[in-house]
Amino acid sequence: MTYPNHALFDIETLINEAQPRSILLLGDVSSDLLNCYVEQKALLQQACTLTHFNSAQVDQVISLEERFDVAVAINLFEHIPKQTGVRLLSRLRDVLTPQYCICLPLANSTADNDQSAPTWQLTELFSFALKKVNEYQTEHGQLGLFKYNIDDYKSTPDWLNPNNWANPNMWDKYRW
Repeated sequence: MTYPNHALFDIETLINEAQPRSILLLGDVSSDLLNCYVEQKALLQQACTLTHFNSAQVDQVISLEERFDVAVAINLFEHIPKQTGVRLLSRLRDVLTPQYCICLPLANSTADNDQSAPTWQLTELFSFALKKVNEYQTEHGQLGLFKYNIDDYKSTPDWLNPNNWANPNMWDKYRW
């Protein structure tokens, strides 16, 4: 499946916002997608590594122990079984990276008119704490770009603060 240029631009924008030192690129896509970013970092004399796995190497990714600053998955989830995709999303979120983005066909679209390709519902993606960045309409259907970042996953509520847990001025004055 070919992804629209504005989807690739949005992915590059997310990468530029994150300013990672290590990137995990997943999917049947050329490494050239992020080589421009790596070259820019090299010009600034800042190290940045790019590790790329295609859809046939997903099992290797699931067994990885290395941490990455950012992961990008594009042209991947339509080529792997859904259960493997669920395991991969869990592994990305829990072990491999604090933030990642994925681009995949949504449930009402058909990837290359392939009815055997797994489809993802929005609720399934939201259950992984993914936030919707954008949607793209293509000749093959609808694509969605989603991101996860542990830093903005959940804001701390005001009441969850030591100042609200007890009344230290009343200690040793009253017995309960």
